[in-house]
Amino acid sequence: MKVSPFLLLLTGFVIWSGAFLALYGAQATGCHLGWHQVEIGPISALRLLLAVMLVATVSLIAGLHVIAARSLGEPQSENARLLIKIGGMLQAAALVATVITYGGVMWLTLC
Repeated sequence: MKVSPFLLLLTGFVIWSGAFLALYGAQATGCHLGWHQVEIGPISALRLLLAVMLVATVSLIAGLHVIAARSLGEPQSENARLLIKIGGMLQAAALVATVITYGGVMWLTLC
């Protein structure tokens, strides 16, 4: 799969920032609407929603990291290869930042 090196440079932290807005918007809305009091099995509806959003974000960024790693096996110029390596490192950094930043939705008080 041919992917633009510049796209790989930008996407990880753009997805991280979009997830920041979406997760905290969902958390504020859920608290206001009382979703934290609606139980779905052992957890609240709000925590389940935030956990699903976290998993989706981590999966998306991890998928982009895999795409970057696979792109290194394709024939390309040295400049493109360097940009793809940097893009892969940025995807890994965005993945770590996502887990550290949003992991608290699994155990912290929601509202």
